[in-house]
Amino acid sequence: MWTNGNTFPVNQIRTLLNLRTIPEVFYCEEPPDEPQPENIPFNEQIFRSIRLMWLHCPLSHSFVCMNMRYRYWMCQILGWTFFTYLYNNIRIDGFAFRMDVFTDLEFYGAILSGIFYTHLLHLYLRKQNLVRYRFGALVLKLWFSVLLASLGITLTFLAYEIIQSGGWSKFMTSLDAAKQTFSNRNITLAAIVAVIWLMWHLVVWGWVIIYFSLLQSRFKRMGLESENRLKQAELDTLKSKLNPHFLFNALTSIRSLIGEDPARAQQAVGELSEVLRSAMLVEHQQQITFAKELEVVQHYLAIEKIRFEERLQVQYEIDPAVQEQSMPPMLLQTLVENAIKHGISQKAAGGEIRIRAYLEDKHYFIHVENTGQVSDGTLQNGFGITGTIKRLSLLYGDKATFSIHNTGRHTVHATVKLPRV
Repeated sequence: MWTNGNTFPVNQIRTLLNLRTIPEVFYCEEPPDEPQPENIPFNEQIFRSIRLMWLHCPLSHSFVCMNMRYRYWMCQILGWTFFTYLYNNIRIDGFAFRMDVFTDLEFYGAILSGIFYTHLLHLYLRKQNLVRYRFGALVLKLWFSVLLASLGITLTFLAYEIIQSGGWSKFMTSLDAAKQTFSNRNITLAAIVAVIWLMWHLVVWGWVIIYFSLLQSRFKRMGLESENRLKQAELDTLKSKLNPHFLFNALTSIRSLIGEDPARAQQAVGELSEVLRSAMLVEHQQQITFAKELEVVQHYLAIEKIRFEERLQVQYEIDPAVQEQSMPPMLLQTLVENAIKHGISQKAAGGEIRIRAYLEDKHYFIHVENTGQVSDGTLQNGFGITGTIKRLSLLYGDKATFSIHNTGRHTVHATVKLPRV
């Protein structure tokens, strides 16, 4: 389990604890051990050893490490065994739990009958495309299926009673004891069959309800997992587009400086390296702090400041309480890029970018205002704008908003509202 007294398979712990990463068809495989520090306290070694022994115990996670078919049969066997045991004890001695029922063939016959007929019902329902039926037709189809399954269990139960009595004649003779209640044997037999059938009919209906509840839960979980995978794929696609988009703009700015001022171009390369270093640190993160995002933006603006010199002015109005709030990486960066590309660079005299951030109630707001005007086509189809809207929708739903518009002051105003942490 571990290679020496101080080395523990941490990857194995992570795999077993993070059950959400296990696919629908569950499997267990031993990952390679990774080396650990040797100076682990003795009490921590004891705690980890106990936890590992529990995690490796078959009873603790073997139910997870099996596919759907094995889990189905385990639920069938355990469920029918528990119900039959409970029914026999209540029927015979009230709520007194007895162990001698395990030596009774009737006990095992009832279990096998329940498993057999409900499994036939399971096979039938699995082959039916139940979605194509309307509610009334679906209920009727289910009722008829349950009727046949419960009738099969009843007839099996009755056949066992006849065999146990020594044959049909002896079984009918045993019904004479009920003459004080019913006038003849046939009525007595019909009453017994009706009671047994009604009981099993209700039991099978209970099985169907549990079956569909688990099925619905499974479909819902699969739907959520598929939705999450889709969202993650879309976010990864957007992020993969953002980084080259930013890098292209930055390299274009540096290229324009190489012939004019090599010293400033070298300084810009240094600023770009800081931006790329920060981008690599947050590459696999869906959320970063506003402070980290602002740091990247400041490095980027330092590059553009070298290019535009006095034509670019930047103002910051940042509430200190916003610094530790979370946000998607490259969000503010994208807005500032758009401000440079569609605003400042289009003006011979340049302009100003104003960045504000503050808390308000359960949200916090980020404003980016820049000199210039943006065309309607850019407002509707610009990658930075459409990408920002899509990322916010995927990550926050309706809890976050984004807006951008031309103002009467010959500026463009972009606003992002994010949920407060």
